[in-house]
Amino acid sequence: MSLERPPRLFIPGPVEVEPEILQAGAQPMIGHRDEEFLELAAPVHDMLKKVFRTEDPVCIATSSATGVMEAAVRNCVRERVLCCVNGAFSERWHEICTSNGLAADRLDVEWGKAVRPEAVKRALAEKRYDAVTLVHNETSTGVMSPLAEIAAVVKSTPEVLLLVDAVTSFAVVPIETAKLRIDVLLAGSQKGLALPPGLAVFSVSKPALERAKQVKNRGTYGDFIAIVKGQAKNQTPNTPAVSLIYALARRLRGILADEAGWYREHQARADLTRKWAREHFAIFPEAGFESVSLTCVKNTRGISVEGLNRFLRDHGMLISNGYGDLKEKTFRIGHMGANPVAIHKELLDLIAEFARA
Repeated sequence: MSLERPPRLFIPGPVEVEPEILQAGAQPMIGHRDEEFLELAAPVHDMLKKVFRTEDPVCIATSSATGVMEAAVRNCVRERVLCCVNGAFSERWHEICTSNGLAADRLDVEWGKAVRPEAVKRALAEKRYDAVTLVHNETSTGVMSPLAEIAAVVKSTPEVLLLVDAVTSFAVVPIETAKLRIDVLLAGSQKGLALPPGLAVFSVSKPALERAKQVKNRGTYGDFIAIVKGQAKNQTPNTPAVSLIYALARRLRGILADEAGWYREHQARADLTRKWAREHFAIFPEAGFESVSLTCVKNTRGISVEGLNRFLRDHGMLISNGYGDLKEKTFRIGHMGANPVAIHKELLDLIAEFARA
């Protein structure tokens, strides 16, 4: 079936982006060291602080979120780091640590389960760590770990920094960065912010900056000291993706115009999808820790997920297969992006139709 446009995305990212947001990125090019860029960047930094809910520096990097994950450990870890691993993306952070020559211990949690604060507390009591890495919302399993409770445990241990991958939770659920004393909170543009890929946004606490000053080999591109110094002047050390920042400005204005409504819409899609999944299949993550960003559905009917996606593509939609070992055992339906609840329901009806066939 020939489609006039690519399939509508219900995957964990990149996500569907409205035409008006895409158009916002199609502005005439400006010099990133000129006055026009300062006028663009200044309000963006202010709006980001409001969404991050912090007065700490909030920075923009022309990078995927993975680049900032690497920068976070290179800036904030002197010797040893504790990595909470409960899925593929938290495992990636451990791999980043070891590939940078850091001593990285794993706190392994069964896939589908949340990281528990009491487990983090036990691990921190056994050894001295510089930092803890946590993926707030594990995209491979659809599990959202209890960030506030884990943050309370980490911050009760002196000198330990908390580095949080909020790639698929930022701008999906409110995160109180300052109140929780999160040292680095990072996200990518192509998830909850519903923008094209290519930007990462992240906050850096004062303790994280002090730690970075103690680290000799923190790199060049991801040097937090240089990045925060530039941010204070509404600049970036390296050439930024100006077009994406135009789109980011438009998105942030929209979010802040009705922040409660923005979060309510994500929750409505999540509630609809979970209810549907329990009626037609089952939910993979443990009860009480289901993601608001996506639903990981247990394939209890044994349908071909690849076949389902071929069927959905013919109807102008697309979801994601299970990740890694969960391929064909689960499938994932994203709640992020420019897909209103009504269109979300159309997708679920199509999947149910395929499963009945």
